[in-house]
Order: sequence, then C-alpha cells, then structure tokens
Amino acid sequence: MPRLVLMSGLPGSGKSTLSRLLSERTGAKHLRIDEFEQNLRNTHGPDFDVGTLGYQQGYTLAADHLMAGHDVVADAVNAVEQARQCWRNVAKTAGADIVEIEILCSDADEVRSRLRTRDTGIPGLAPVTPDAMTTRRWEQNTANPARLDTAGRSTDACLEDLLQLTSLA
Repeated sequence: MPRLVLMSGLPGSGKSTLSRLLSERTGAKHLRIDEFEQNLRNTHGPDFDVGTLGYQQGYTLAADHLMAGHDVVADAVNAVEQARQCWRNVAKTAGADIVEIEILCSDADEVRSRLRTRDTGIPGLAPVTPDAMTTRRWEQNTANPARLDTAGRSTDACLEDLLQLTSLA
C-alpha cells in the first residue's frame, strides 16, 4: 500500500532538507509546495496571490502518484488544520496510508541562523526572514503527529529517525 508522508513545520525547521533527503533515499515522490507556489508567481507575476493554489496542485499530484502506487513525501508548512485535513482526505481517497510528521527546531537561535543563511533552491523564491517568523500562524495538529526536533542534530541523524518513523526504509 502506498504511503503519504506529510511533513509539516515552520520555515527553518529543516523540513524541506529532510523531505528531499527522504525522497532521495527511498524513491518516494517529493512534492514541495514552495515550488508550486513560486511557479505560479513566476507565471503570473511576483504580486500574484497564490492563495491555496499551490496546495491544491500538491493534493492533485499526490493523489495521482498514490493511485499509481508510489509513496509521496508532501513538503509544506501545513500551518492550519484545514491543509492537513486535505492531505488526510487525499490519502484516504487514494487508498494510501498516511504518516504525519511535524519537524521543528526548538533552538530559536539556530532557526534564525538557518533562515539568514539558507538558499531556498527555488529560482525567484525569497527566503523567509527571521522577523517574518514572529507573525507566523500555527494551529495545533489534532492528529498528534510524530515530532522530530532538529535542534543541534546532524541531518544524517534526523534522516535516520525519519526513516524509522515513516517505515519507508
């Protein structure tokens, strides 16, 4: 049965790096919502309000991949319960298992450092600034996901934990 790994977390947590590495290690399809949203801005102009369109593209692609029997890693902030519930609906409709993982970095100084030095890897996408993080909305996840704290840990160690949490290895 295919599996949807829902990776949620604020910018600077390590979510996208770990999502990419998990996909590379396991062969799962990596769907990064930031890419879809920036592609929309690149097409329609920098002031284009993407709203939920990037997420909607992600839901559609995830369903297609899951129904084709592929595992999927969904890489998105998923700050609100409605977004997470949509991913759950995608998995259910596609007949896939879902594993929800919340990536966090409990060291505020480390998060600020990551945000100041990060390369988004997406042409045209400006990194989130540390100041912008102070106003970010975050709703508690009602599904009680597994949580992985990346503070002070190597990427390799975090990836090994992810492989165990997802059972994709």
